[in-house]
Amino acid sequence: MRYLLSIILVLLCVANCSLAQIKEKTLPYYDSLVASPEFEFVLLIDRMLKEFLGDKHIGERTIRAGKLLLDKPYIDKSLEMTSDESQTVCNFTGFDCVTFFETSWALAVTVKTSYNHTYKDYIDVVTNHRYRDGIRNGFQSRLHYTSDYFYDNAKRGNLQEMTKSIGGSDTKLEKKPINFMTTHPNLYKQLANDPAMVAKMDSIEKMINARGGFYYIPKEDVEDNEKGIHTGDLIGITTSIPGIDCSHTGIAIKEKDGRIHFMHASSAMHKVIISPMPLHDYLKGNAKQTGIMVYRPMEWGASLLKVGSTKLK
Repeated sequence: MRYLLSIILVLLCVANCSLAQIKEKTLPYYDSLVASPEFEFVLLIDRMLKEFLGDKHIGERTIRAGKLLLDKPYIDKSLEMTSDESQTVCNFTGFDCVTFFETSWALAVTVKTSYNHTYKDYIDVVTNHRYRDGIRNGFQSRLHYTSDYFYDNAKRGNLQEMTKSIGGSDTKLEKKPINFMTTHPNLYKQLANDPAMVAKMDSIEKMINARGGFYYIPKEDVEDNEKGIHTGDLIGITTSIPGIDCSHTGIAIKEKDGRIHFMHASSAMHKVIISPMPLHDYLKGNAKQTGIMVYRPMEWGASLLKVGSTKLK
């Protein structure tokens, strides 16, 4: 029934029906529909299509998608709806810092590469980005650490590593061990009472550490190098906290002042915002933030798109 109603919603949106008209035509199912991610997706993708965003560059599309989510509430650990990763969880009503950039980026990809712009196609894109090698296979398959998330997606051509080329000689290599999850299993419900899962995550962390560290641009050098950062680039904010690579993530955006600002789901402001100050100045406000990693979303080639064993249409 929900699938049928989702089709009806798409047709109503295409027909430029107002929310009041949609409510009238879908009673008594309206209340359950508006609470569904399918409904939110239809509204968001319809707005992007009406702005012809499919013709824009991936960076512009990512930023526009992010702007559609401005003021949405911050929700900590927004993916922890299931403990076994039996489904790809998507939620358009609130975000943590990772799901915000992930949602914006996935919408930007879907509006360009999906022929029918369906919710299933969007879920396929999110799955491809969120899980190692694009395959959901348990909690350990999720790309929990930002450097690992960026590395895996860059390896598959979804992202381009830009940190070293932008930072040049200012770029530094961080070699500290990445092991926060296995040294703090009590903070994760999937690990707290599951030694076997802790062992699986330990193997993942050892794989990450075997790469020899990750590169970042120190925060005191960001202003001098920000000319190389593009609107729509994904930003990982590195941290001095032991065991963790990045403590925050978001999207770069050039504002009217000509400077790079930071669009992100802010735990301090409890919502999605664009930082009023440039990224360089934003980083100064947190002593534990050491710098940034920069990765650039790439256009997906339609003939190369694969999510698990399912090719996007």
